[in-house]
Amino acid sequence: MKSLIIFLVVIMFSINNGYSKEPVDCKKLKKFSMKSAMCKTSTSIIAFKNKLSKKRELKKEAKKKSGKKSIFKKFQNAKTLKEFEGDLK
Repeated sequence: MKSLIIFLVVIMFSINNGYSKEPVDCKKLKKFSMKSAMCKTSTSIIAFKNKLSKKRELKKEAKKKSGKKSIFKKFQNAKTLKEFEGDLK
């Protein structure tokens, strides 16, 4: 049981660096070492997360600028089915 807890704590501290925002310099490490692979993986994860968050923000801004309502909002605001069909056209 102790070894399991120690193992989990070690994993948590080793993974924690992958989620930090500060840039990591992997040039000082040897090319084929395990630390170098972990460093490169963590930097690629950070870059991928930043790219996804930027895309999400751009998508939200484009949606706000277009002014289009979703079908569900139109259905919710329509009092009759004829109003809803008129909004779709």
